[in-house]
Amino acid sequence: MANSIEKNFEDEGALLFAQEDVPMQEQEWQQLEKILDEVEYEHVVGGDAGEGHSVRVCRFYNDVDRPLALHDRSLDISNIVMSQKMRAFYKQFTGTDNLCLRRCQANLLYKGDYIGLHKDQDSSPCYFATVVFHFGSQCSGGDFISYDVKRGDKNYHPQQRSVLVNNCSIPHEVSKVLQGERKTLACFLSKDFGPSKKHGNIKRQEFRVVK
Repeated sequence: MANSIEKNFEDEGALLFAQEDVPMQEQEWQQLEKILDEVEYEHVVGGDAGEGHSVRVCRFYNDVDRPLALHDRSLDISNIVMSQKMRAFYKQFTGTDNLCLRRCQANLLYKGDYIGLHKDQDSSPCYFATVVFHFGSQCSGGDFISYDVKRGDKNYHPQQRSVLVNNCSIPHEVSKVLQGERKTLACFLSKDFGPSKKHGNIKRQEFRVVK
């Protein structure tokens, strides 16, 4: 029988956790943010499922064929976000701690940036839940908006060091940032450890990068 948090995730499609509800120590939050501050970003204006957006991206893991580390800081990220205690945290809404980090990337949005409407499972049907850690200064705009006929549309404006968990089957977007910066680490979790799968009618596209 599903626990109350898992049932809430099924019913709501997204859950928002405050910092005190996430089993990460202050040092671990600081370490993640330090990594995100030090890495280089690419300005991307299109997503791999064909959606349009404007966002600075640093990729740590991707799974074009299978999950693959892409960055020399990938293991540092994984050691924190996929630790035993974090797997126990994820089990509350996924129902299992046997989870694969198939994709992970830092997203940085400045004034005028946004992430267009898309479903994470359009990139890969393997994705189950996306866990988004929020860092950086407060911003106006940059809301996470999900659109779901079954559950109703929802709008979230996560605070610094909160964690938003989203069902990967639900369409969503991030509205345009009006002021400040929006800095996040998005972790795409899956119960599938095998080779990547793609929808038959979806051709995976490469990100389009602004030079």
